[in-house]
Amino acid sequence: MRYPEKRRLLTGTILLVIFLFTMQSAVADSSDISTDISSSYKLVPEEGVVKVSKEITFHNYNSDTKYWRGYYSNYNYYLPEAAMNVQVFDDERAMTFSIASEGYHVFYFNKKVWYEESYTFHVTYELEANRNTASFSINEYGDNIDVTLEVPSDFDTHLSRDDYEVEERSYSSIYKFEKGQEWDKACTVSSVRSSPRMTLVETAHLDERDVDVTIRYWEGEEEWAQDIMQTTIEGLELLEDKWGIAYPANYNITITQANITETGGYGGYNEGRSGIWLLYTSNHGILIHELAHYWTRACNFDQLWMDEGYADLYTYLVLAEMEPEEATSRRDRFLSKYESLKEEYDHPLADWNTPESIDDTSNGKLVDFGYKKAFALTYTLYETTDVSTLKEMNREFISSGSDIDNSDFLEITSSYTDQDITFIENYLYS
Repeated sequence: MRYPEKRRLLTGTILLVIFLFTMQSAVADSSDISTDISSSYKLVPEEGVVKVSKEITFHNYNSDTKYWRGYYSNYNYYLPEAAMNVQVFDDERAMTFSIASEGYHVFYFNKKVWYEESYTFHVTYELEANRNTASFSINEYGDNIDVTLEVPSDFDTHLSRDDYEVEERSYSSIYKFEKGQEWDKACTVSSVRSSPRMTLVETAHLDERDVDVTIRYWEGEEEWAQDIMQTTIEGLELLEDKWGIAYPANYNITITQANITETGGYGGYNEGRSGIWLLYTSNHGILIHELAHYWTRACNFDQLWMDEGYADLYTYLVLAEMEPEEATSRRDRFLSKYESLKEEYDHPLADWNTPESIDDTSNGKLVDFGYKKAFALTYTLYETTDVSTLKEMNREFISSGSDIDNSDFLEITSSYTDQDITFIENYLYS
């Protein structure tokens, strides 16, 4: 397995004994050492953790360490920043370690590892989980790796990779990645135990009416529910202000904490009167996006790009008030992703549609590109005009009384601005 230059340089330190046994540091070539790693991840919801254990065997093939000329004394390895209760030990006693930068740890051997010798040690740590939900990444670095993941059998588990085997036991499911598979990117794990949902209810006092907001969540997710409630109420108030239109629906709002099956692979899903299904790992941006759909649907849009593009534009405008740094980061990610996917996945927005569910293959990338292109269009329109002009256009969309198609959109837009808007046609038809 080939490593980025940075990781290769951090792999180990060789100490050379010269003349009067003076020691100097040098960096070995990546072919001079190798590691066999067996990693185990076990979800223990009763303790609220994922327990991780690794057995690492370090092999020294560096000929510069022949004849007592030098040896290895430590090994650098990446651990997630969220790792808790880190312990390192060999078969005889504990090992010392220090934290370098960006998650790298330096493990100090309890013996000198000379040429053609090996050294086996163990690393254990924990990742935080909730009683009914867990979301974490499997990050592996080494030459010969095998990984197992154990979750209770009553959890619904989705992995971002599919090159594994599953062994079903009486009380758990074991996911196995055999030795020799590539680990050039992390594997995301999302695991949920669907249980009876609890409810949290508060009232949003909006411009023209009070709206009751109900959050349905799994036991143990009270902190999630409180955060979603606070963000929803603040987000609704800002959406009214940014759109220039009071909350347009005539019903209250229910938001349900959901798993990836219930959302069809999407981060969230707005079913109108039936409420919003929100993936339990989704961030505030996705929540605001789903709330914005109450306005996009009131605008009589009959084109998907309008519905999704405006939802993402107003997500940006609301986040710019609530979380300015995240708003800028999200905007830049979206525009960068649009540019990076354009060469392979570009298609006219007028022809864009989405499937009922998405995956991590080209299906998902095609959907992702459509969202990013729709945002690029609406964001460019926002920069070309201003929020006040958009508000005036929004009021006309809502009052039109008929579906707004592409030609209607172009006509309305041109009537509210003297700027050149031929870029809109380029997004729509090329």
